[in-house]
Formats: sequence, structure tokens, C-alpha cells
Amino acid sequence: MLNREPVKIPQIPGQISCRKNGNKEYVYYMRERKYNPEKKYSEPEWIMIGRKITEMPSLMYPNDNYDDFFGDKAETDDEPMTLEEELYIRNNGVYGTYNTFFNGLYLEFKQQVRRKADEPVNSYKAECINQVLRPLKEMMKNEEYAEFLGLVETGKTGEPEQEPMNYGDTMILLTQYKSALAKYHRNHW
Repeated sequence: MLNREPVKIPQIPGQISCRKNGNKEYVYYMRERKYNPEKKYSEPEWIMIGRKITEMPSLMYPNDNYDDFFGDKAETDDEPMTLEEELYIRNNGVYGTYNTFFNGLYLEFKQQVRRKADEPVNSYKAECINQVLRPLKEMMKNEEYAEFLGLVETGKTGEPEQEPMNYGDTMILLTQYKSALAKYHRNHW
């Protein structure tokens, strides 16, 4: 699964390769060479570590394999990021940044909903949740499932019968976002 924000493609001569698959280009890392007795030479074992960003070819979206091999090691930071690369990440990192916030929020509510499923969510918590959901909703506004993505209602919309959402309802909303983010990720990465 591709995740988080873009990173610089590691600069390890002979161990990094890019291969096209359709209109996308993937980055591979040669983990090791294994000797093949039938062919009498060693063959490289390539592991995909991410997808190259077409608009910024020196960057890629990393996957879990990247973390396994590189994590936060300085080996990938031989060259510091250029200003152009940093600006690209800052301007195109909505998914990575807000997905991280969303996952923390989702885990917290998952625990809280067990204890207080029918209690209303106070307006402060609702606004904190909506601060994370709004950019995600905007990011996915053109997707076919966008109509299912709402915001947490606080009951202050001017309608007297409007009640604030409780923890259970909010958890349903967050679960819809979790599914939408997974689908968005599959479609775009």
C-alpha cells in the first residue's frame, strides 16, 4: 500500500530501478542477488518501494516496503531536497498529511464510542473533527462516493429540532471516510 507524503527516490547506484506499468512508473530496490545454479549466475531480487511522481521525477510515493528497507535512514538523504521538491510536497501533500490526522482521530473515536455511543459530541470536538474532514472532503469532491461524505453536525444550524450527532453517529461518518480514503488511495496511487 502506498502511503504518506512523497519522499526523494533513494540514490543508490545499481540498486534502484524504475519500471513502467501502464501509465504509471514504479520504483524498485534490489534487495539482494540470489545465485541460480541452472543459469550459473546470480539474479537480482527486486522489491517495489513506491510509485514515481510524474510531475516531479525525483520524488516518489513510498509504500510499506520503503519503510522496511529505509525508514528514516539518512541513506536516502544523500542529496537534500530542492526548494522545488519541498514546495511540491507542501502543495500536494493533502492526502498524506490529513490521512495521518484522520487515522489518529479514527482510532481515538473507536475507543470512545464503546463507552459513550449515545452521548452527543460537544461542539469543540465536532469542530476539531470537521477541521480534518473538510480538506479530505474537498480532495474527494469529484469521486463518485463524495455524496456520502458529510461533516459532524453540532445542532447549531438554526433548526430547533436539529440534534447534535452522538458518538455512534460520528463513528459511522468516520467509517465512511475511512472507506472513501481507501478507495481514493487505490484509484489514485
